[in-house]
Amino acid sequence: MRYRTAATWVLAASLPLTAILGPAAETPIPSDPQVDIGRRIYREGRLADGSPLRAIRPEGFVLEGEPAACVTCHRESGMGSVEGSLELTLLVPPVAGPLLFAPARFAGTFLNEGHHWVPNKAWARALTRGAYDDGSLARALREGLDPDGQPLIAPMPRYALDESSLSALAAYLRGLGAASAPGVKTDALHLATVVTPDAPGEQGEAVVGVLRAWAAASQASGRPLVLQVWELSGPPETWSGQLEARYREQPVFAILSGAGGAEWRPVHRFCEAHRVPCILPSLEVAPEGDPGFYSLYYSPGVTLEARLLAAHWRAESRAPGGKPPPIIQMFSDAAGRRAAEALAGALGTEAQPESPRRFRPTAPAAGLDALGEATALALWLRPEEIALLVAALPEGPGSGPLYLSSLLAPPESLALPPAWKARVTFVSLFDDLGLQGEIARLRLTHWLDRQELETGGDLRPRADAYAAAYLLTRALGEIRGQEARRPGVPLSREHLLEALEQEVNKYADGTPLVDPDSHVAFYGRMSLGPRQRMAARGGALLRFMSPESHRLVAVTGRIVP
Repeated sequence: MRYRTAATWVLAASLPLTAILGPAAETPIPSDPQVDIGRRIYREGRLADGSPLRAIRPEGFVLEGEPAACVTCHRESGMGSVEGSLELTLLVPPVAGPLLFAPARFAGTFLNEGHHWVPNKAWARALTRGAYDDGSLARALREGLDPDGQPLIAPMPRYALDESSLSALAAYLRGLGAASAPGVKTDALHLATVVTPDAPGEQGEAVVGVLRAWAAASQASGRPLVLQVWELSGPPETWSGQLEARYREQPVFAILSGAGGAEWRPVHRFCEAHRVPCILPSLEVAPEGDPGFYSLYYSPGVTLEARLLAAHWRAESRAPGGKPPPIIQMFSDAAGRRAAEALAGALGTEAQPESPRRFRPTAPAAGLDALGEATALALWLRPEEIALLVAALPEGPGSGPLYLSSLLAPPESLALPPAWKARVTFVSLFDDLGLQGEIARLRLTHWLDRQELETGGDLRPRADAYAAAYLLTRALGEIRGQEARRPGVPLSREHLLEALEQEVNKYADGTPLVDPDSHVAFYGRMSLGPRQRMAARGGALLRFMSPESHRLVAVTGRIVP
């Protein structure tokens, strides 16, 4: 593959040698027991003895434990947030140490509301307050008064904290946002992308090609970008050691995109353990069930496709006179097996599905040539395997419905005869079939063509990689703008993830975007929140407009199982 010839891609030909080779591995900072207690108070709402943190809102509501934790409003980065509309805007001010223990931006210079427009008085106070110290922080938490003795406005709670807990929380806040994250250097921003051995076909090459082209054309963070390609090998149980070795050799700020198949859990766990953002890799199966904050995914993958099909099957069974046929499933590899297991689990005993069958290339039609119209067939197969089935059964297996995976068998990668097209339904997470989606795909192919990259076949891995890079660029640009307004706060991984949430949420309702550089080409709707790490949680079923047409149309509304 082309990307094996160079493990590092550098943006800027004149980078100093240290930017190319990277610094020595960073020495871990010893744990401070007091800071650890403050971290648990802030992030988990637990006191030193394990008892829940207790808070009372100004309206009288009592909060305990995790709902009372500071992170609920001020976020992991401590940079706060802004919510609401122009008519009702709620400011959650930053509490990161470099900002909390310093005068606010307009302290001593803010004249009056006639000279500075602010949505409400709470904003005015947050912009003009003096610096906090340990004493005034304790008074704010206990009594709801800022450093100048002015009342804090709801929803800021009041906390009953002893002196020891207050000192621990203050110690944690002083360090929050005060140190540069690994991989952030004055002369470079180090990123990596990961390619696993089970990444299908040329997907790894497609993803890495896009990222290299993007890196060569971007100045997203104001720093030169150094992209490492971490290509893994061997069985999954060895991947963790390989990732640890690469990270020791050169710590990175984030893992951008990547390519994988049915197994990504070792990468997920590495990122969570080292607090390294993993930004929207192109996968067929994303980890579900493992807790995490640092890993963002486009979707669960084929397991979500399976749940979409199950939801559709149930809807058909509830329709008047509806009694959908039982489903026989066929798979060929680990990703297909995961999809088949997910569908069987979602349907349970309702459809009484039989055990999934394994596809045999030497006898592709075995057991399928005698199927009747009373049986539906879910084929969790690859394009080349479907081609073997088409050659063996040009009229299709049986006469019942045929369901295909848009992830495993992209429609544009198939050459189906009219008899198949008349019966095939694609289960798809890519429901943006309207004009905006077409425009985004045209923009993407135009960009790929300019970079002399492949524009044929399955565009999804390239679209995934470019969208990840595009959203990262936007998030870094937003943070850079905030740095100008809030100087003195180093670039943090947590703040990046929060900025990424905001960028992804611009696609939450499918509203067309006016940004001419937008290349989020396949997903019509995406959203992320503090507890959400799968951006796309629904999809639709698609069919060919006619047996002679190549055009797909949605035959269901958007399904969110």
